Amino acid sequence: MASNSNSSISIPIIPIPPPYGELPFISKAEEVLSKTEVFCLMFDRLMKYILRVWSDYERLKVRLDLVCSTLEVVNTTLTKNDDTI
Repeated sequence: MASNSNSSISIPIIPIPPPYGELPFISKAEEVLSKTEVFCLMFDRLMKYILRVWSDYERLKVRLDLVCSTLEVVNTTLTKNDDTI
């Protein structure tokens, strides 16, 4: 029992039992957590794919840069040959 310090009247504290069965917000929270976990796994998988594509792009870009520089050299050489003819 809790007592009031200003008077001698004590107020009984009566615990209120929870409703029978599961509380509605618990099942909703479980549903949200489950969906969040699924979305996190999907996001993780998508990030893995994006990183793989980016890695492939970087390797391809290096090769394309090499091809472009080679083509520039060939173009310069051909232009010089055309100028001398």
